[in-house]
Amino acid sequence: MKTDTPSARDEIVQVASKLFYEQGFHRTGVQQIINEAGVAKGTFYTHFRSKEELGVAWLKARHHTWNSWLDESISRKRTPESRINAIFDFLGEWMEDSDYRGCAFINTLAETPDGTNPLRDEIANHKQRLLQRFERLVKEHLTSKPERDCLQIARTLFILFEGALVEMQNFRAQWPLEAAAQEASRLLRP
Repeated sequence: MKTDTPSARDEIVQVASKLFYEQGFHRTGVQQIINEAGVAKGTFYTHFRSKEELGVAWLKARHHTWNSWLDESISRKRTPESRINAIFDFLGEWMEDSDYRGCAFINTLAETPDGTNPLRDEIANHKQRLLQRFERLVKEHLTSKPERDCLQIARTLFILFEGALVEMQNFRAQWPLEAAAQEASRLLRP
C-alpha cells in the first residue's frame, strides 16, 4: 500500500534541500537538519553516513527537480531553436522565482574547493547534462553546419547561460540574461 507520507530519508533530503539552498551547504549543520526534519540522530545516520553523502543525495534530487522544471518549461516549444530560446526564458523566470538565489550547484561548487569531494562529481554531472542538451538542440537546429561548428555554438550557448545565471545572482537583475539571450539568438541564425 502506497502512502503520501514521505519516508524519514525523503524528509531528511527535503529539509536538507531547503536549508542547503537557503543557507549554503557548509553553513548548514547536521544537527539543524535532524531537528528540522524531526528525526532522531540514529535515523539520520541510518540513511546517511555523512553530511557529504546527504549532499550527494540532495544534488541528485535537485538535478531531477531542476530538469523537470526545465523540461516542463520548454516542452510546449516545437522547434529546436524555440526550445533553446525557451531555456533562456526559463532562466529569467526561475531566477525571479528564487529571488536571485542562483544555482544550487554553482553555490555548492563555490563552497567545495576540494576537487576530489564527491559533491563535485554531482555538480559536474548536472552541468554536463545541460551542455549535452544544448549540443543536441543545436545539432537539430543547425543541420547544415559541420558538427565542430555546432559543438562550438552549443558550448558558447552553455557559457552564455551559465554566465548570465551567475551575474543575475550577482546583480539581482535581468540584464545579464537579456544580453546573453540576444547573443544566443545571433548564434542560432543559420
